[in-house]
Amino acid sequence: MMLLDQMMSVVDKLVGEIKEADQEKRDHFVKSAVALFEIATEALKTSPEFRRGFLKAHVEFLDHPEESREMIEKSIQAYKRFRGNN
Repeated sequence: MMLLDQMMSVVDKLVGEIKEADQEKRDHFVKSAVALFEIATEALKTSPEFRRGFLKAHVEFLDHPEESREMIEKSIQAYKRFRGNN
């Protein structure tokens, strides 16, 4: 439990530093985050285990419309706008 507490403290400090960082450092963080998204996207293509984990997380989100109704409605509207433009 002590290691978990320490790791959570490090993450909290990191998030705080990113929030307070100058634009150059925030831009660097964004580039790093984009690289992680690219890795995750590749993993979705190649790893059945990763796809299953990703799907489970999203199914859980959709299984609770009382908490996600606004996001679901916005997604539907965005899709309708997209379809209307294509």
